[in-house]
Amino acid sequence: MQTQTHKAKQNLGPTRLGVSAVQRWFSALASFFASLVAIVCPLCIPALGSLLASAGLGFAVSTTFLQPLLVALLLISIGSLAWSARLHGRWWIVASGLLGAALIYGGRYIQFNQPMMWSGAAILIGTSIANFKIKRGCARC
Repeated sequence: MQTQTHKAKQNLGPTRLGVSAVQRWFSALASFFASLVAIVCPLCIPALGSLLASAGLGFAVSTTFLQPLLVALLLISIGSLAWSARLHGRWWIVASGLLGAALIYGGRYIQFNQPMMWSGAAILIGTSIANFKIKRGCARC
């Protein structure tokens, strides 16, 4: 015979403490994209160029293609950090991510400065790691 508390827990379905499974999935996806963008953008540009050229996509190595791609990926990372911050309420994550994204873009296209790009990448990676740790301890996430 099951207790009433046990039955109530079974009837919750995909929610855990008021957060649906879809929200948890999007939160994990947001953190993944933020990490992916932080790792891929400035650190692997030479590898990306050689990979695309060897695949016959040499046109994709040009600035006219890579600049909008970088902007789109940085916007996705900031958006995913904002989504995650909305769930756990720590908005400094978004501010830190914006700083990292600005340094990456500025170091690549405004004033070519590799230390600036690397600093931005380190900040964005550190922000993503901090976001993962915050989400792990968050009851609403």
